[in-house]
Amino acid sequence: MVIFAADKILLMQLTDQAKKHLLEASKWANFIAIVGFIAIALLIIMSFSIGSIMASLPDGALGGLSPKFFSFFYLIAAGIYFIPVFFLFQFGQKTKQALLQDDHNLLTFGLKKLRAHYKFVGVLFIIFIALYFVLILFGAFGAILAA
Repeated sequence: MVIFAADKILLMQLTDQAKKHLLEASKWANFIAIVGFIAIALLIIMSFSIGSIMASLPDGALGGLSPKFFSFFYLIAAGIYFIPVFFLFQFGQKTKQALLQDDHNLLTFGLKKLRAHYKFVGVLFIIFIALYFVLILFGAFGAILAA
């Protein structure tokens, strides 16, 4: 239902069904975020042990990469993964609070964090697709030179 206020600002009211769907989505978002935080903790733990695991491999097995590179890589991956998971967690928490307290400011904040989550994930996808494209070009160029 849409209501026009006296100052011509468009206000929107949520139906009970819409509130129910948002509340369920917020609960799932919280669950996924908690699983994400656990995965981040595991990545951080692995970052401390992967260096010693890689150092025990025979010489040349890592292609000239230092075992510390893998530790650093895991820490960077955990840091990058933290950002969208935290946005998702904030969406879940604030949206649930907003619906239980009937607070439109909290709902706006929660939806803003959901937008930030999807924006971050979308930019990350674009970066990875571009990276894959560049790697495929380098691979094809290397294959042509090797032939």
